[in-house]
Amino acid sequence: MQCLRLIEGLYTQSSPNTQVLLLNLMVKGACAMWLLNLRYNHPHMNIGGFVSSSGGLYRAIERADQFGFTTAMVFIGAPQSFKIPDLTKEQVDDYKRALKASQLTSVFAHALYLANMASPDSRLFHGSVTALTNTMIQAEKTSLNGVIFHLGSHKKTTAKEGLDRVIKGIKKVLEGSPGTTKLLLENAVKQGDKVGVSFEELGYVLSAFTGEKRLGVCIDTCHAFASGTDFSDEAAYHSFVEDVENHVGFDTVECFHLNDSKGECGSHIDRHANIGEGFIGEEGFRRMLSDKHFSHKPFILEVPGVTGNGPSEKDRQAVLDLIST
Repeated sequence: MQCLRLIEGLYTQSSPNTQVLLLNLMVKGACAMWLLNLRYNHPHMNIGGFVSSSGGLYRAIERADQFGFTTAMVFIGAPQSFKIPDLTKEQVDDYKRALKASQLTSVFAHALYLANMASPDSRLFHGSVTALTNTMIQAEKTSLNGVIFHLGSHKKTTAKEGLDRVIKGIKKVLEGSPGTTKLLLENAVKQGDKVGVSFEELGYVLSAFTGEKRLGVCIDTCHAFASGTDFSDEAAYHSFVEDVENHVGFDTVECFHLNDSKGECGSHIDRHANIGEGFIGEEGFRRMLSDKHFSHKPFILEVPGVTGNGPSEKDRQAVLDLIST
């Protein structure tokens, strides 16, 4: 920028021929800066990752901002515990100050892994409802965009029975946690008795809440790939897009979990890999990231990380490199 200003100053004091040369230098310099900005700060992409909340939620925001993330996902409580902490006013204020000082435009929470509202076990069902309700209440305190949860397993009943229990549970959760924070259904890997694998199943749940603005969907790329969606195949990708549109709707998709897969397509293996290091492949990600229906959505990395410590600026850059090539 200083070089451009220097050339601009010389321009006003130069002969016409020299001015032409200086003008060419200014144009080339501006183009170089634009390309550099496009590489490191793609104007149309909202990319972030799952960050640790160790030390407090505000620390998670600080970490995300240091990595150059514009979106983030956190745990409000321990992922293996049904007990959800009640955030104090001081903790909420610290979080809001950190968020205001950051470049983040959206923040999501992941619900506890133990939640299973599809279960026929009454104790597990009600425990899951209570934990999700409390998570939503805490998320509302901090004005989070959404709480992402796994629908669970029907435990040797039927998929429809499991989905009907999820519908019943969601109604209780929304009734018990008024506000604007959304509850987001995440697609699962096709394993055992899990429900919410297909977009048809997610659509079945959503259809019970016509007009409900607090429900949405989070698409996990690894889960979809492991369940049989090959993003690198044009026909398979087109079918995926049609499924999303027909069963849940583009506007209902609030965010993506952007993960490569350590298992092959249709392997039913839920193991996330760094972008470009798994079986989905660069072409598959490039197709999705450039899709007009999805490119403006928040993309949240849930990967081991280039450094092995979770998503960081290097993982964000790996995504931007895909877009730029």
